[in-house]
Amino acid sequence: MAGTLIGLLFVAISVSPHKDVGIRAPLGFQVQAAAAFTALIPALVISLFALLPGQSLGTVAVITAGGGISPTIGMTVLSLRGRPGRRQLAGLAVIPVIGLLYILQLLNGIDLMVHPKDLDAIQSQGVLVVVFFVIAIARAWRLLGARDTGLATVVTDLVRERQRTSASAPAAASETIGEADSTG
Repeated sequence: MAGTLIGLLFVAISVSPHKDVGIRAPLGFQVQAAAAFTALIPALVISLFALLPGQSLGTVAVITAGGGISPTIGMTVLSLRGRPGRRQLAGLAVIPVIGLLYILQLLNGIDLMVHPKDLDAIQSQGVLVVVFFVIAIARAWRLLGARDTGLATVVTDLVRERQRTSASAPAAASETIGEADSTG
């Protein structure tokens, strides 16, 4: 499943509404693409190694988490260097979330190395894989230019729209009064 999603991620990037992809793409787009890809890697690797009998999930989790922390730090540096605006910050919030997930995966992997048969630790690794999948799918959805329909985003957009409407209402009212005075 993760392999299919990675393929679909590349398709999503290639049909992106942005003319520029890669290094010339907007910062938000670059981070969304990196977040989706970075979240799919542990899901793919852990899922595949879990299918192989006798493999130490702990070792795989530690290596995967170690490999995932690097691009997460890279995304952080790229984001801070790009000086995102207030609107972009919400989209960049995924970076610390992914970083936290990698830290949890690293700690869980160490626990699995010490206690390889611990069912709770194995289940925790499975939950982390599911969370990585969910984040990757959500980021890929955003790459396609799809509107974020989360409650917080919808409410924030409605409040902003209402503020713009109320801010323009007094100006429109004074223009109407001015027109009435000049015709009278």
